[in-house]
Amino acid sequence: MNTLLNNIKNFFTKKENREQTEQAPIGMCGPCWGRSEWDHQYYEIIKSNKPGSNIYESFISKIAKKHVMNTQKKEDKYICKSCNAEI
Repeated sequence: MNTLLNNIKNFFTKKENREQTEQAPIGMCGPCWGRSEWDHQYYEIIKSNKPGSNIYESFISKIAKKHVMNTQKKEDKYICKSCNAEI
């Protein structure tokens, strides 16, 4: 789970620094990431808070928890339960 949290944080940091990113953080389902509009929610939080604040950390944890609950391991692959995409 810590790796996933770090991947999410790194994704947002790269976006803020205008660096190239993947469609979604490593280990996250790309199609579901876009539909969830996490990027928009992130920018709303950043406008009013600084990274490292409790609200920021809660937001990152919420994303990771939702992802873990919507992922299942099938043989040697991880599958998104929401859209059946391979992660």
